[in-house]
Amino acid sequence: MQYQTLSKAVTLGLAIIAGTATAETFATAESYMAVRADQAPVLSLTELNSGLLAVGDRGHILVQEGDAWRQVMVPTRTLLTAVTHVGERAWAVGHDAVILSSDAVTQQWRLRQQLPERDKPLLDVLALSSEHILAVGAYGLMFRSLDGGQSWQEEFHDELLYPEDREYLNELKEEDPGLYLDERSAILPHFNRIRRLSDERLVLMGELGLMALSDNDGRSWYPVESFYDGSLYELVETAAGTWLAAGLRGHIFRSEDQGESWQEIDSGVDGTINQGRILTDGRIALVANGGYLLISDDDGQSFTVTEVAKGQDLVALAQTQDGEVAIAGSDGIRRVQLPR
Repeated sequence: MQYQTLSKAVTLGLAIIAGTATAETFATAESYMAVRADQAPVLSLTELNSGLLAVGDRGHILVQEGDAWRQVMVPTRTLLTAVTHVGERAWAVGHDAVILSSDAVTQQWRLRQQLPERDKPLLDVLALSSEHILAVGAYGLMFRSLDGGQSWQEEFHDELLYPEDREYLNELKEEDPGLYLDERSAILPHFNRIRRLSDERLVLMGELGLMALSDNDGRSWYPVESFYDGSLYELVETAAGTWLAAGLRGHIFRSEDQGESWQEIDSGVDGTINQGRILTDGRIALVANGGYLLISDDDGQSFTVTEVAKGQDLVALAQTQDGEVAIAGSDGIRRVQLPR
């Protein structure tokens, strides 16, 4: 039972901040207006037509208005870990498997799900359309909505188990149904990131080197042959079709054949690489713990490292409308000029 044994001892990857930013879960309280919410931990950014949207500590949801940030009240104080949107509709997820939705990003948010008894965070959310959304998280959590986030159905993907773990669960289901449910809730690895590729396939990144692909909108998955046994937190696909997988302790792996083979790239950092994106000028940008911004202008064959926030755990980045980069992490949000 390799996943079951190891996953209980591994911290929640992306959630180096998430595990420490709030020791208390506010399961039923509303968020409160903070004096400088943009300087509290922020774990996710997404780009709107009008600016940026951010989520993080104690249920904070922030909307960029010019050079300032306006906090939106929401019905939870739970740490929020990820946010995405389609047009004016948006979805945010976080600890206690919380899910929020909004039909007007800058206005009212509704609590759609909160499961404090599960004590597990959701770590990422992906909108396939304005109606079809997937949320993933710790210990293999996966929820799907087909009605724009009003209702959610949980899924368990045993195809991502090791064969011996699947056999163990099947035996346990017959012998001890109660223990079966307990074991099933913790036997899968953490799902850290879910992305959509240019060919419409989905890719799932997780702990213990998990990378899996789906060609049916995540209804079933098939693992990519393992190339690394540490946690993976990001996959970036370049315009040339190159895949860059990044994760724990500064590891970056590059594939020119859609995951058939991989080459490790020297990142120049030893902190966890949490997120990346393709910039409007075609360059690749990654952020890492320790306050580092990594830039590549050669399709990920090499990276230039700039310390932009000394000592800060950087977990998210987005490009602003004026071409600069907004980075977010343990000390909130800041804008940085891109190195030339």
